[in-house]
Amino acid sequence: MIKQLALITLALLYCCIASSANADTTSIAQGFGLKVHTGVFQYHHKEMELLRSNPATAIEVLYILKGNGEKSWHKFYGYPKYGVSYFFMDLGNREILGYSHSIYPFIEFPIYSPIKNLNLGLIVGSGLGYITKTYHRTQNFKNTAISSHFNAFINLGATLNYSLNNRVSLNANFNLIHFSNGSYKKPNSGLNYTLMSAGASYTLNSLKTFKSTEYPFKNETHRIMLLGIASQKEVKGAGGPKYFVGSLSVEYSYPIKRLWRAGLTCDFMYDTSNKFILNYQHVDWETPWQAAKGGIAINSELILNRLSAVFALGGYVHNLDSSNGKFYQRVGLRYRPADRVFLHLALKTHWTIADYLELGIGFKIL
Repeated sequence: MIKQLALITLALLYCCIASSANADTTSIAQGFGLKVHTGVFQYHHKEMELLRSNPATAIEVLYILKGNGEKSWHKFYGYPKYGVSYFFMDLGNREILGYSHSIYPFIEFPIYSPIKNLNLGLIVGSGLGYITKTYHRTQNFKNTAISSHFNAFINLGATLNYSLNNRVSLNANFNLIHFSNGSYKKPNSGLNYTLMSAGASYTLNSLKTFKSTEYPFKNETHRIMLLGIASQKEVKGAGGPKYFVGSLSVEYSYPIKRLWRAGLTCDFMYDTSNKFILNYQHVDWETPWQAAKGGIAINSELILNRLSAVFALGGYVHNLDSSNGKFYQRVGLRYRPADRVFLHLALKTHWTIADYLELGIGFKIL
């Protein structure tokens, strides 16, 4: 399932790139980039300390696009760079963790330019990662971080770019890298890295010119959406049963700016693993409704034409399981194929702990 979900992530971001090329830009500059990374594994459980034996190293090859449209999301976000990257990484412990191969779409938002040719930006990307060595109860039992070869790959970072001329630029970067299967298979403590890198990029000739168009939902104000989500997860030890997770959410949002919406979400979550957890913790419950969870979240949506990035910070109003605290987060993507339909893919977490991957569909009711 994690493989399919990560591939859906790639497909959604591909739709963004394709739609921007065909509708949102007057011209698109294309180029290639190369980055060399080094850094350290950041463990968040004491038993994971043994996984850090050597510095992590990586090499990254990027295909880069930059739109120059005057009436699209490119102008709203300061004409960002975006594209697809291949990320090869030595995870810092070849015997236990091995290597990783990742392919992910990314977007680089310009933030601040103190002088000409120098620009500070933010990098956001997610896609599919393949890790060569995983947990095995006899052959690799020390790997308590990753139990599946295919994982979600997330890259968040800051970049400093200096343009030597119209074609060549140099960059220095700081990145936070995360691998996780969203608790679909245990153990899944996840892998987190902090990396520093240096790189260069070269811009080729621009692609053909396209007609510029406006964002199709620019006049939308108050919006109420009903969102249904399904998932699976494991809990506790490796090799356990898969538990079904279903949730129903009512989301209200309003445009703070033309391509930035914010609002509130009411979440009802029926996680069948919660019954096992409550019994394990010796917490009394009688009906399935008592084992369910309910929460209210503050949500934010950054819009890139029909594709958008969603972020939410929520608090439980009902949850008998207190082991993961009172708060939860949601980070993900949505694609809007029609006026009233949204495809949803996100990761629900308790801070650094992945809870489950959300795969769902939403319907605009107002």
